[in-house]
Amino acid sequence: MIRGLTAVLLAAVISSPVAAAQVKFSYSKLYTQLKHNYGENHPDVKIGYFMISPSNGDTCKITKAWMTKKAHYEEFEIPASQELPLPIDSHLRKVNPDVFIETAGTQACDISFQVMAKKSFGSEVTEEQVNNLVPQMTTMMKDLGGMFSSWFMPEVEGVTVHFANVQPELKTSEGRAINVEGKVAIIRLNEMKTGERVFFPQKPLKVTPWIPQH
Repeated sequence: MIRGLTAVLLAAVISSPVAAAQVKFSYSKLYTQLKHNYGENHPDVKIGYFMISPSNGDTCKITKAWMTKKAHYEEFEIPASQELPLPIDSHLRKVNPDVFIETAGTQACDISFQVMAKKSFGSEVTEEQVNNLVPQMTTMMKDLGGMFSSWFMPEVEGVTVHFANVQPELKTSEGRAINVEGKVAIIRLNEMKTGERVFFPQKPLKVTPWIPQH
């Protein structure tokens, strides 16, 4: 009888849902930043929303996310990068549905937008691509900052490459090695030679701006 009871309790534990924290936002609030993706002066750069841990700054895993308004319901398919794939729609802004996001664990995560490359990179990035992204990322950040941002906004001087797992140092076509701090590598534009390529041992999750901390 005890053995049978143990089996029932074990089955109950296994079938219990994983703990999750849920947050709610209005679509119109998120649209405030998303609308900058329409800008024509940074066609290769966009704003992406992520859930970030308030304790360590890591990206939280989204277990489920959806948008609802009265009888309408749409669930989002979350990519490996954990970016929240919100549609950019001025009509949706007027309807203003509620956006619900569940993340793994019991601690609520904060929503945060990031400037990032639109393109998903595979096994490498070239000097030409980095040289194209850097000024566009600077422009996007100034657009987000508003009218007077050019007075104090620092220039982007490279890109930050984010990986899902800890990586070894990166190699380049010029024989250089680029250090990787855990899951993140910084590629400085002023260190790249014309035509140089940086090789990735794993497909990056995302590519974001790098601004030096002077």
